[in-house]
Amino acid sequence: MTEEEEGAERARSALAAARDLLKQLVTIDAALLTFGIGFLQNISKGKGPTDWLLSAVAAILASIFFGVVALYAVVEQTHSSGGNINNGWLRFNSAASWAAFVWATISIGVFVVLAPINV
Repeated sequence: MTEEEEGAERARSALAAARDLLKQLVTIDAALLTFGIGFLQNISKGKGPTDWLLSAVAAILASIFFGVVALYAVVEQTHSSGGNINNGWLRFNSAASWAAFVWATISIGVFVVLAPINV
């Protein structure tokens, strides 16, 4: 195998890994959103700081949006002749999706820590 073929194979492998990682992230985000909607009635009765919940929901929605756009960028790069993982839009959307996911996780954690315990 030539060096050029090895480079193309590495690029395909990197794009496949990015695609799988982004699909998992979007799935986790959707599960968190579904879980939150399922327990919305219980959460709304709580006396916790709702600003953190609103922040988490906004971050989850942003993470899903940027994750889906990043998946489209992966598909575009996969089907282009010189596609690689270092495409600007792919990197930006992937990083934005991860940053929003981290912010959602922090927001949920802060809400849980600050919410009073009803015994």
